[in-house]
Amino acid sequence: MNELDEKITEQWEAGELGTSAESVRVAKGASEALDQAASMKLVTMRLPIPLIDALKAIASHHGIAYQPMVRDLLVRFAESEFKAIMRDQADRLSRMAQEDATVPVQSFIDNERVAACG
Repeated sequence: MNELDEKITEQWEAGELGTSAESVRVAKGASEALDQAASMKLVTMRLPIPLIDALKAIASHHGIAYQPMVRDLLVRFAESEFKAIMRDQADRLSRMAQEDATVPVQSFIDNERVAACG
């Protein structure tokens, strides 16, 4: 490393360079890269103002920002709904399997009745 590089490095480490507002800018594509790395996508929706006010009040009570709280709320809702859907499907499949299991038995009984009654 040459003398100029060492001096610049020292200035960076001492906070003499890069700490002013003029030296700050968002890197091109940084937002998209960050969203992709975090598996997130910006969405826009219209919500009733009283709902937003209520969400902000709830978040404030818990000492958190309301947007991350809403994100967490949506994640928990989606997980809960998917679990409910999966339970419903499992119950439906179980009922179908039970109904299918009785069809041959019922058919056998009906055939035996016909045979016995002539």
